[in-house]
Amino acid sequence: MLNEEIAGMARAGLPLDQGLAALAREMGRGRLQRVTADIAADLKNGHTLPQSLERQGSRVPPFYAGLVAAGVRTGRISEVLATLTVYARSIADLRSIVIGALYYPAIVLVLAFALFGLLFAFLLPQFEKIFSELKIRLPAVTEFLIGVSHHVWLILAIPLAIFVVVLFVGLFLKNSERGRRAWARFVYAMPIVGTLIRSSRLAAFTDLLGILVDHGLPLPEAFGLAGAACSDPLMSAAAKDVQADLSQGIPLGEVYRKRKLVPELIAWMTAMGEQRGSLGTTLHHVADLYKRQTEMRANLLRNVLPPLIIIFTACIIVTLFVVAVAMPISHLLEGLSGAKK
Repeated sequence: MLNEEIAGMARAGLPLDQGLAALAREMGRGRLQRVTADIAADLKNGHTLPQSLERQGSRVPPFYAGLVAAGVRTGRISEVLATLTVYARSIADLRSIVIGALYYPAIVLVLAFALFGLLFAFLLPQFEKIFSELKIRLPAVTEFLIGVSHHVWLILAIPLAIFVVVLFVGLFLKNSERGRRAWARFVYAMPIVGTLIRSSRLAAFTDLLGILVDHGLPLPEAFGLAGAACSDPLMSAAAKDVQADLSQGIPLGEVYRKRKLVPELIAWMTAMGEQRGSLGTTLHHVADLYKRQTEMRANLLRNVLPPLIIIFTACIIVTLFVVAVAMPISHLLEGLSGAKK
């Protein structure tokens, strides 16, 4: 990662402009190569590293420049860059946990739908033909299921259409700040999945806020930078108001309670950390709490939901087979045995 390379050069006392220029030449084409080359050029032209990062605009998160500037002021630039590397890896791990937790149940659910489609589209019509040739009087349940099999593709298309509509609505809402907040509320209201996604986002936000506080940035500025980098639209939208409250001297724990941005336990922990002068440490503890919550929900989705889907699918298929197929055949066999007698 780029900040890891910069940290290594800083620890070794190497010229950053020459080192980054050499690193850019080794990279293939892409965004990271352009950013590295631009930073190297800015450093060569006399800009400081924080200024070079700021000049990258949206290509580099604003908190990078703020943290690097704090590191330069305190003479801890290598430590700051190493911290950024750890933070970036933590974000990647959280993202991997969330994607992995949603991927496996989604695959199992798709396979369950495909199995139902095969059952209704191919198996039941074969039995319908047999029942029709033998002129068996069918129970109402069997007739209903055979009727469903005649429109199975339409029925299976309905969930797919709903999914596509929801997806397009989500993409449309993400074009505005208010829409992003509305979409976030909708996602967070989902059982298990909503808590998983929000916990991972709040873990990343709180961890970054703790890092910024640890390295001496004023709390209002730190909250503004963390809010700008936050992927939670609700927290990001509230960041400016919270920053204004903090600038007026209102404690962070009290702001959390007033605006109801986090659960009461988190607000209380934050308030206690402020009172004891250990806000940075407390924020890291809170981030760990959110990470454990993320991992717990992820394990629930990965290890519990897929077996439940499989068991539910198997039970439904067995029940349908017994009710819709086995009962008419058993009635036929009873009739044939009675006729022989």
